[in-house]
Amino acid sequence: MAETDAGEPRALRAIVTGADQPLGAAAGRGLRANGADVVALDLATSERAAGHGAVNDAVSTLGGLDLLVVSGWHLPLLQPADFEAIDDASFAAMWEGGLQGMLWTLQPSIPHLRDAGGSVVVVLPTTGMTGGAHYAPAAATFEAQRILMKAAARQLGPDGIRVNAVAVGAELVLADAEAADVHYLAPPATGHQPSPEDVVDIIMFLVSPAGRHLGGQTITIDGGRWLAP
Repeated sequence: MAETDAGEPRALRAIVTGADQPLGAAAGRGLRANGADVVALDLATSERAAGHGAVNDAVSTLGGLDLLVVSGWHLPLLQPADFEAIDDASFAAMWEGGLQGMLWTLQPSIPHLRDAGGSVVVVLPTTGMTGGAHYAPAAATFEAQRILMKAAARQLGPDGIRVNAVAVGAELVLADAEAADVHYLAPPATGHQPSPEDVVDIIMFLVSPAGRHLGGQTITIDGGRWLAP
């Protein structure tokens, strides 16, 4: 729950991108189940005007913004690509499209999040940290998005905006996780393989008072298989 200027509780106002993808759809459902008002966007655009327009329209519908969840990916990133076959056009579509999609979504949200003392949560596959065979441009892009998240956290933290990331197993995101050939350091330490729905629990923690000291952090929820800081 968020609070009004008078300190009274009100529903959390949230935008979730990637509503046309499993993680984004699950995040939208889960946030609504937790009482949030949600506008879900099928948004992974490399066009600045489209990203800004969609976010501003969503904020107008919500009457403000407390939370932005970036959980949709430029679709070419999710398909395997042989290293030797990557050309200029395909690399630009994946690298630039992936980064721009995040940037054009985050930029227009900032003034609204600043007004509300809101939060940003970027959901990413662990592929950026582990690397991925047949997913080299995607791995580079996902890690670049994680660094972009850290840069945003440093700049926006003094404005009262918390920015963090949630990293999930590649199998929840990539079209062909087996092709990525990820070798985890351990079997699930928790005995539980996280599902898309589990992501919402971490998001709710990050936006709660309990998560107020976290900024620029990556919370990995893969059952404890990666075991990396």
